[in-house]
Amino acid sequence: MSRVLKALLISAAATGVAALVLRQLDLDQPDPSPSDDMPFGGMDPDDMPDEDVELLMRELASQLGL
Repeated sequence: MSRVLKALLISAAATGVAALVLRQLDLDQPDPSPSDDMPFGGMDPDDMPDEDVELLMRELASQLGL
């Protein structure tokens, strides 16, 4: 029985150490890189050049039939 308890204790200690290491690393998800599907940098109109916003608005108007 002592072998099982030692193995359980070692396993618990290793899990705790791994949790502390991962918390210290603080691995956040990286920002998604722009893909080929989105030719414009992002979809926030404040961050886009005015020409790109106009192009998107014209495309939307044509899709809506305006």
